[in-house]
Amino acid sequence: MTTRPSTGPNPGTGMAAGTTGSPGDAADVARIAAQAASLVPGVSVVRPAAVRLDDRSVGLDLHLITWYGHSVPTIAETVRTVVADQVAAQTRLTVAVVTVTVDDLLVPGVDSSAAGATAPEDD
Repeated sequence: MTTRPSTGPNPGTGMAAGTTGSPGDAADVARIAAQAASLVPGVSVVRPAAVRLDDRSVGLDLHLITWYGHSVPTIAETVRTVVADQVAAQTRLTVAVVTVTVDDLLVPGVDSSAAGATAPEDD
């Protein structure tokens, strides 16, 4: 199942607009995962590809674009950990798996005009 992030939270609930308030909505899980992954240094673009839900657990597939100069294995592992922690904390679901696929590597100065990409901050 392909999902897209939802339009935004309902005030006071932290859940996306149009949801029933249950923490297990696929669009909400995709939004939480994308927001969490985007905070990892070296991640430029995050696209939730799939959210698999049952009553108690969730599996996620994420596609990333990263910046040259960052360790891809480190970014992938950090994204897995951060996303699993945030999704579990905000939805009370068990995260069974977070699969991370790096689709592209952006080179500063060469790819800085890439659509949707933001240049990395100097460390």
